[in-house]
Amino acid sequence: MHPFEARGPEGAAFRGPPRGATFHVDRRRPRCRPSPVAVNPFTAVDHSGQYDDHRSVCEDVKWIVTLAQWPPKANTAVNHPEAHHTMDILTALNPETPYSKRRLQLVLGAWVASAAFERKAKVTLDDGHVNEGEYSKQSLYALLYSMYREIGTVKTEHGEPYEFTFNTWGYEWPAGWGDAPHGTDPQRFGKNAYRGLFEFKEVQAYAAARQGKIHLVEMGCGTGAGAHHICKTVWPECTYEAFDMQSAGVQTCNRKFVPELNGRLVATHGDVTKLEIAANSADFVVICETHITEMRGEVTAHDKQFFAKVLNTLKPGGFLVWGNAIPELTWQPCFDHLKSIGMTMVDAHDVTKEAVVARDLDKARADAYVEQCLDTFHAFKIPVLGKRRAAQARQALLNFYRNPGTRLYNNMVDGTDTYRVALFQKPMVA
Repeated sequence: MHPFEARGPEGAAFRGPPRGATFHVDRRRPRCRPSPVAVNPFTAVDHSGQYDDHRSVCEDVKWIVTLAQWPPKANTAVNHPEAHHTMDILTALNPETPYSKRRLQLVLGAWVASAAFERKAKVTLDDGHVNEGEYSKQSLYALLYSMYREIGTVKTEHGEPYEFTFNTWGYEWPAGWGDAPHGTDPQRFGKNAYRGLFEFKEVQAYAAARQGKIHLVEMGCGTGAGAHHICKTVWPECTYEAFDMQSAGVQTCNRKFVPELNGRLVATHGDVTKLEIAANSADFVVICETHITEMRGEVTAHDKQFFAKVLNTLKPGGFLVWGNAIPELTWQPCFDHLKSIGMTMVDAHDVTKEAVVARDLDKARADAYVEQCLDTFHAFKIPVLGKRRAAQARQALLNFYRNPGTRLYNNMVDGTDTYRVALFQKPMVA
């Protein structure tokens, strides 16, 4: 198989040089010439893992120019229906592709260059808001998980080194739950979010009856940091299957967490609604801040598919443990739907107040992380366009982290969004 393959708008396979370049270098003459086929460099998948080893400076420059104006104009080799649009990292990146640092440099360089063609900015600079329909979570997470992996070790506002792996807002440990378990750990709020899923007496009794030898399936595991935390400190006798749609997140899990757990943790890349997961196999299905049920007041068709997979995966008598901050108006329709497919609601905690406190306490760390991200990528240092894009990237990232002053933070403060931890049980077979 050629190390680089992509598919065009009609589904036809195109193959080109490594890196998915629309331009390639003629080694016999020191000039660049266009490839006969325009390959979308965002949706193309780099199978070889050798992306960074085959490019010249000439190719890099051509690639940035091409990306900045992707999709191409209608008279180019690919007659894309949205050929008048400029490149957009909020919609164009591919969850199948783990982007290397050099490739991220090029992608973000192209995004900065595309500011010259942009008619209207998508990111609101006062609070970081991006309208629904102007981004895709697949593209957003392709960027974030590749960035987390490639940036690696960073420092807190106090200079303490850590690797950003808990892509969770989390919450301050509620006073009624006893002593806070994670001290001053930089990622303690994310750890709280995972541990808190099991702070129900029914869960504790179920696990105790099995001496902690339980099987968990997580749908939407991200980097696997939460899965690792559960396996290592909460249920040290458990086994755990972790699934996520983002290739870069699963790669981080397999690199950083799977090896130290001696086969107890398995991480798989894919959409859980389409994967074969053993029926009646899980004592617990874990959903921790997975991006489902985000439409206000509505359970979408995809949400229903997701919950059907949860029901099918659970053992009779097993539990769904689910924690997230979503629109307040969406919780009850979700609860009603879960009941309609046969699940029993056992209990639910509202930890919105503690989630707001966590964001307040975590502000300085989030600020420090975002500045280190921006400093890593050279394009943000370009005068005018780089400065403009840096401001947009900063606000978008801080809004994603629900930092104080952003739209998503304010949504929790005013109750538009609430953070709940819910427990549902699959009925026993008669």
